[in-house]
Amino acid sequence: KKGSILNHKNILQKLENKINLLQIMGIKYLNIESNQNIDHKENSSGLGLIFPKKNEIESKNDNSDFFDKEVLSENFSNKINSHIHELNENEIKSKKETFDKNKKDLLFNLNQKYSSCLKCELGKTRTNFVFGVGSYKSKIMFIGEGPGADEDQTGEPFVGRAGKLLTKMINSIGIERQDAYITNIVKCRPPQNRNPLDDEIASCFPILKQQIEIVNPKLIVTLGNFPAKSLIPDIQGITKIHGKIFQYENWQMLPTFHPSYLLRNRSSMSMAWHDFKKITELALR
Repeated sequence: KKGSILNHKNILQKLENKINLLQIMGIKYLNIESNQNIDHKENSSGLGLIFPKKNEIESKNDNSDFFDKEVLSENFSNKINSHIHELNENEIKSKKETFDKNKKDLLFNLNQKYSSCLKCELGKTRTNFVFGVGSYKSKIMFIGEGPGADEDQTGEPFVGRAGKLLTKMINSIGIERQDAYITNIVKCRPPQNRNPLDDEIASCFPILKQQIEIVNPKLIVTLGNFPAKSLIPDIQGITKIHGKIFQYENWQMLPTFHPSYLLRNRSSMSMAWHDFKKITELALR
């Protein structure tokens, strides 16, 4: 019997040591050794501890693994696991909030760094540098060609007629405009809304690349020929590639028509709507 009592104390000590670890995580516990005569006890935290009865201990030939198999109730074990899961979730949430704040700051600093850029001729004729708008947490990044007259005046991309159509198309897939991230290949308006030149695209491309890396979207949607060809130079024209999935480095890319093109070519509208339906499957599920 003496040997059994000794084993009982060893088991209780193991239990005490294990629960000490839980205390570090903020879980309160009972002093088990002072409650040796009870079979079950609920502490103030609601954590159930089942203690072995004396005759059960004496009937054991080998009690070395008794703690692991019989001492902790299923209720207690589940609550421990739940608490650990909660700690992990809180830690993940905290890290995500810090990461998101860093992304927001990085985009702000990037905008500040280049807002006075005069690397190409477009900087000399612009009214406003048009960086980009939307959620830095977005899973979708829309990339257009360049600012027009309305965008040059407001400093925000896609606010004119083409912008209103883009907003309507974004809404059609179940998200608000502000929940996407919207930018252009070039950040300053080309005179008379002409196509951007190669050197102008080259000057702005490092800005765009950093925007992509910071937002890190699940899907890039390019609007028109120039954004698609800027990311993948040997790609075909938009009428042949729209709605197809491409890989640009670490990101999936879906080319579709520019809203300005759709305003001039209403017959292509149905194809654009079909392309937009794929966004839901690729980025929002």
